[in-house]
Amino acid sequence: MPHNEDALFKALMDTAVDGIVVIDTGGIVQICSDACEGLFGYRRDEIVGRNVKMLMPEPHRGEHDGYISSYLKTGEKRIGGCELAGRRKDGSTFPMHLSVGKSEVGGERIFVGVIRDLAPLKAEVARHVDVDSLMAQIVQSSEDAILSKTLSGIITSWNASAERIFGYTADEALGANISMLIPPDRMAEEGSIIGQICAGRDVEHFETVRRHKNGNDIHVSITISPLRDGAGDIVGASKIVRDVSERKRSELRMQALQSEFAHINRLSSMGQMSTAIAHELNQPLTAIANYVKAARRILERVEPANMERARNAMDKAAAQVLRAGAIIRNLRDFVEKRKSNRAPENLNMVVEEAIALGLVGTAHQGVRVCLRLELKLPSVLIDKVQIQQVLINLIRNGLEAMQAVDMRELIIETAIDNKDFARVTVHDSGPGLSEAVSKRLFQPFVTTKEKGMGIGLTICQSILEAHGGNIVALPDHRPGAAFRFCVPFVGQREAA
Repeated sequence: MPHNEDALFKALMDTAVDGIVVIDTGGIVQICSDACEGLFGYRRDEIVGRNVKMLMPEPHRGEHDGYISSYLKTGEKRIGGCELAGRRKDGSTFPMHLSVGKSEVGGERIFVGVIRDLAPLKAEVARHVDVDSLMAQIVQSSEDAILSKTLSGIITSWNASAERIFGYTADEALGANISMLIPPDRMAEEGSIIGQICAGRDVEHFETVRRHKNGNDIHVSITISPLRDGAGDIVGASKIVRDVSERKRSELRMQALQSEFAHINRLSSMGQMSTAIAHELNQPLTAIANYVKAARRILERVEPANMERARNAMDKAAAQVLRAGAIIRNLRDFVEKRKSNRAPENLNMVVEEAIALGLVGTAHQGVRVCLRLELKLPSVLIDKVQIQQVLINLIRNGLEAMQAVDMRELIIETAIDNKDFARVTVHDSGPGLSEAVSKRLFQPFVTTKEKGMGIGLTICQSILEAHGGNIVALPDHRPGAAFRFCVPFVGQREAA
């Protein structure tokens, strides 16, 4: 006896574990199963007759009508057999798997959606995740050395990065004492660390030195935390060790460069000062010598017996005046004729290094440094230290000029000036240069600073002229001040 199809369909809708929703081409729900009430929290009569997108959170809610429209035009499914979110009556969401099929009833096209709640499955998967295994994977893949030890110093765990940083394999390290990593002069640190750990305190970012298997010292940053047993008692410590050797080497290189630049600056300042002093004193010294010689000639016309002593004194005075002038000239020549080590250099790298040096030790905050570097710039023939001295002088002048302004921007640009020269422009957003200062900018002892000596730009000018280049202040450059200098490319005639 054939079964009644309506009765079978009703039994299916009433007993199906998964939610079943039938909609028309307008998205209106025609039928839904009892399981939908459990899934979405609505009664069946609250769903039937309404648009199915009420069961969807954004962005699916806003996109649903477009899915249907696109399918009716192209036959392309946009959803079906996929995981997405469902929206309950209370506004909460849950993960679900949706399968969509199509059919026709009485000539009308319908869509049938089968919905399965994935939340229980995901919860079950989460319960079976091996947390210990997951943590072990994280520890082993860390770029930092991660190890643990007992309070007596016995190493109990050792990851791959610990092997890379210290050179000991896990077999060599496990069971050994942590003291094998500590230089003799650092042993006292371990006692202090254990004291803090036993007190339940963490030790964060402690920078020190540890020893590699090959005997070399390694600069490291260590974070140490207490390890507790099930009863909460402290039984050991875990350590995260980061190798900071390269950073330390960079800091030492920077300090050496700063020291070298400071020395070169002092020599250059001495040279410019001696030049200026020699120039300023040359005329009065010459005049004094002339006056002494004239006085001697006058005394020669007088013949008293004691005049001989006066002539001798005049001769000695004249000799000392000439000696003073010679001392100043010799000092100038000694400093100005220092050796210049010119070699092919990448000007962009010279500029970047000078910026790093120029900003070290300054208290100028909120300054935006903008680099505009010509990447196709050929090599230049320069004394790297001297040209960086020029750049640092211009950078620090710009930083000081911007102290009193709100917008602080330092723009440094490299470019090809012509076939023979590269140019560098340093532009600050400070108050700029007055007309009076601009006219005398490269003269010695001209400065806008309260404590400035006024010889920095004169030194820059002499360095660049010795390279066969030049330096100028760009006129009418607003806001701020801009300086531009040129240095020769490799292959151009080096200035004598």
